[in-house]
Amino acid sequence: MSAGRSLAPSCVVLACSLLLVSPTHAATVTLTVQPASTVLGGQTTVAGTIAQGSAPVPGATLMLRGDPYPYKDPRTLASTVSAADGSFRFAPLSLTLDTHLQVLAGGTAVAASQTIEAIVAPRPALAVHDLGPGRVRLSLRLAHAPGLHSPPVSAQWYLAAPGHGFQQAAVTSTSELPGAVTYATATVDPPTRRFRYQVCLVPAWMGAMGPPRRAGACPSAGLLYSGQGSGQPLPPFPSTAAVAAAASFLAARAGRTSFAVLDSSGRLSGLNVREHFETASVVKVMFLTAYLQRLAAAHRQLDSYDRSLLYPMIHESNNEDASAVLGIVGQGAVERVAREAGMQDYAPGVGWWAYSQTSAADQARFFAQLHSLIPARFYGYARELLSTIEPSQSWGVPPVARPDWRVYFKTGALPSQGLFNEVALLQRGDVSFTLAVFTDGEPSMEYGEQTIAGVAQRLLGD
Repeated sequence: MSAGRSLAPSCVVLACSLLLVSPTHAATVTLTVQPASTVLGGQTTVAGTIAQGSAPVPGATLMLRGDPYPYKDPRTLASTVSAADGSFRFAPLSLTLDTHLQVLAGGTAVAASQTIEAIVAPRPALAVHDLGPGRVRLSLRLAHAPGLHSPPVSAQWYLAAPGHGFQQAAVTSTSELPGAVTYATATVDPPTRRFRYQVCLVPAWMGAMGPPRRAGACPSAGLLYSGQGSGQPLPPFPSTAAVAAAASFLAARAGRTSFAVLDSSGRLSGLNVREHFETASVVKVMFLTAYLQRLAAAHRQLDSYDRSLLYPMIHESNNEDASAVLGIVGQGAVERVAREAGMQDYAPGVGWWAYSQTSAADQARFFAQLHSLIPARFYGYARELLSTIEPSQSWGVPPVARPDWRVYFKTGALPSQGLFNEVALLQRGDVSFTLAVFTDGEPSMEYGEQTIAGVAQRLLGD
């Protein structure tokens, strides 16, 4: 029971004692409430016995008093007379709000019982509708007491494949429907044909119905509802066949090559995914992330000076501005970004930041986590930078993917050693995946650009 519902005196079990004051002996009432918690529309039964010592008290007048939430208006709900054996039972109650129940005995309230709280929970109705491949509509209707209302609040939806834990799939807003119903819905891509789901929310009326509770995937105390559903999950993108085609193409190219794909289902695949390469300019996205994290930690917004460094560093891949950014954040901040992204192959450059070491696997995972690594207030700015890079720096993946896909990317090159790299996040509708391609020893820049474009063509198909 929450602090807001403390009762004085209180009873946390279903049996309470009542003391009747008389010149001779004290009378005891044992009071029960069944069930202790019911759903809106259900019935609650209050019953018990009255006795003096070990002798039942027949014919005693008993009044049932109820004080519904917000516990400011106690009223008489029913009355009855005890039977020959001292037992009594009130007619079943149809409560609509959490209610404090108390029995007065003797007709003139010479004594009163302790108080029991009867819980009335909202009546839920869950539904699952298969809308076709990759789309399942989940919905929750919560019938609550008339007169209650909740402004829109967040409904958090979680999905789980058989044998796996819950993962957040969507956050939506509730609405109020006619007939005293709080409604929430979300359209999601099911993880498997058969799946489990949970939704949790904290409507404004929750204090009036049902006790707060923490359970399942809910991150905070709230109402939690669970169900099972079925649907048609989208196949992972790119397909296994497309990844294999890209690997065959890349293996036949000149020089040392590697690529990694983190597909739409979160599976990593590719060719030589852990092989180490120098980053060249793709490391600038790590600099950008560290700089924006620094601003957030200082509770600062972007100003003209920040933009004068970050924009040219990404838009035109300006090396002087990249060096200035690294000088501000420090190498330690960049290494922290690498740890937060779970990189296993990153190492700072010796002599120049462009010689930093990385792998395709590290960078594919890093780009897939940009939304969580970059502070939310700056994520839109970062996406704009990474999607509007000037044409001279937009080779490889963007010409192949656009306009069907939104591409957030960074290229890098050390032409003197035939090194050409690119990392990209590609999104189309609900489908999202990341790609990292690293090459070294390519015979020319044109050849290196064609290598990366060839990988993208085979992954994206027509």
